[in-house]
Amino acid sequence: MSLKLKTLVLSMIAAIVNVACSSEAPIKNDDAAAQAAKCYYDSLNNGGYEYFTDMYHRQERIPDSYREQLVANTKMYLDNIRKEHKGISEVRVLNCKNDSLNPTAEAYLLLCFGDSTKEEIVVPMVKDKDKWMMR
Repeated sequence: MSLKLKTLVLSMIAAIVNVACSSEAPIKNDDAAAQAAKCYYDSLNNGGYEYFTDMYHRQERIPDSYREQLVANTKMYLDNIRKEHKGISEVRVLNCKNDSLNPTAEAYLLLCFGDSTKEEIVVPMVKDKDKWMMR
């Protein structure tokens, strides 16, 4: 598969995930950051490395060369999970703790792996222009 075709396919996946994530029923505010984090990890699990990287807050300030390294590191992270744990079979929202004074939250996710192991992760989130993004 050519690089252009791969890029096109990944862009299409990211666009579909973005539409799917934004077209769901309204989510209560306490859970919105966690649902966004879940969406980003679901996208990552489906090969959306660039989309996942773009969902970091203020990513537009990152130089292109560093962004390319972040995308490569994200791909290596997922490849490693696939080798060690047979991939991610499911991403679940466990909890979300919103800061009452700042537009920030901690999203608690459970990564369920193909080898039946699980890992709880905390994803720091920040709201920017009505969109929850990873910090």
